[in-house]
Amino acid sequence: MTTTEPRPDPATADLAAARDQHYGPPGTGGPDFQPNVVQRFAPFALAVVTPFALEMIPGDNPGNWKAFIGLAALVVIGLMAWKWTPRGRLTHRQEMRKWRTPDQRMLAALTIFFVLAAPFILASDFSPPMNFPWATWFAVLNLVLIFAMGAAAFNLLVGYTGQISLAHVAFLVLGTIIGAQVGIIFDLTIWVALPTSAAAGALVGVIVGLPALRLRGLYLLLATLGVHFVMLLIYREYLQSRFGFVGISFPKPNIPSALHWIPGVNPDDNGEFIITGQFRWYWVIMPISVGTLLLMSNLVRTREGRAFAAVRERDISASLLGINVARSKLLAFAVSSAVVTMSGALGSYYLGARGEDSFDIQLVLDYAIIIVVGGFSSIQGAVFGSFFFWVLPEWFKWAREELWVVKEIGFLSDYPSEIDLAIKGFLVVLVLVFKPEGLTGVWRSTKSGITKLYRRTARSGS
Repeated sequence: MTTTEPRPDPATADLAAARDQHYGPPGTGGPDFQPNVVQRFAPFALAVVTPFALEMIPGDNPGNWKAFIGLAALVVIGLMAWKWTPRGRLTHRQEMRKWRTPDQRMLAALTIFFVLAAPFILASDFSPPMNFPWATWFAVLNLVLIFAMGAAAFNLLVGYTGQISLAHVAFLVLGTIIGAQVGIIFDLTIWVALPTSAAAGALVGVIVGLPALRLRGLYLLLATLGVHFVMLLIYREYLQSRFGFVGISFPKPNIPSALHWIPGVNPDDNGEFIITGQFRWYWVIMPISVGTLLLMSNLVRTREGRAFAAVRERDISASLLGINVARSKLLAFAVSSAVVTMSGALGSYYLGARGEDSFDIQLVLDYAIIIVVGGFSSIQGAVFGSFFFWVLPEWFKWAREELWVVKEIGFLSDYPSEIDLAIKGFLVVLVLVFKPEGLTGVWRSTKSGITKLYRRTARSGS
């Protein structure tokens, strides 16, 4: 009795041959490379350690030698992240990793370096030429981080799930109310106010999202616009009954004494560590903002995130695919509202005061500009859009006052606000016409071009 071996599928054999030709046989090194644990985490560890190590080195800094060491470390971090990145045939789990390709890992490591080094650079006594407002950029950076949280949450709801809502400012108001009630009336710390505001935002978000189960498009927009005005009415009543017409003055938060062991947390003479000044606020805002952005970025990559996209395309098709449409919509409202409410509370504490006119419908348009210019359906676009929204006016202001060609044009100085709006509007149109994907599309094209250039150079060198 003879047995017949199963014949290989020609299509599978051809695919395997093609992959072997491209990547090489498994385990032979070269492009088919899997890093060990040390290689995988070394670039990120170096990116975390380097800024603090440079800051702790005592002595003068003649010739800005620390900056040269920082740049050298930056190059080393990039090369390590590029070289020690998994390549070749990957498992499904490896394919789903966030920073899988060499350029993604290198960019992540460099971003960590910049995020950690930025406060030390901006807090230095460096004086740029032409009176460039060095210290001003610290406040701008903190505002960018706070706005990026709210814009990413707005993008999650509008861009990913397709639920057009104008209740965004209503949740910023809710965050301010919860922050004032918990932090001032109940006399608790900001560390209680922030999670409380997130929980309250999620709960109210589910309630506000209930109309989305039956309404779509313009009808949902009008329903959420009503939420905006109702929340403003509640806010004014709360403001007048609790704080009068002077507005809310938020106390400066402090770090609890149980956490004074953290490196860099050195209590003042009164034994407290008050969070005041841009440097200290940065180390409060940055982890919250980055952690929230990573959370939402991972959420859209999960099963629930893909359900959001399916719901955005069409409810009926999503339900035929087995997706619980109602659950997806309410989850999107809950997550988005929780993040926006928390950013409202955090922003109120950071700014220190809120009045009756702190919130208007213009804020919704500002967030819409941020996500459209930054990139629709992109968490990364929220960060780019926030930079665009906050950095551009500061740069225009500096250019009008110091840039020798621009400051001679009297028309620009006579109508600064109008000129800023006109230039911003022109840039928005420019981005939308030539790059509908927004600044995220510009960034991806640039990154792709640099990667191709690097690979071409490396190939020609070898």
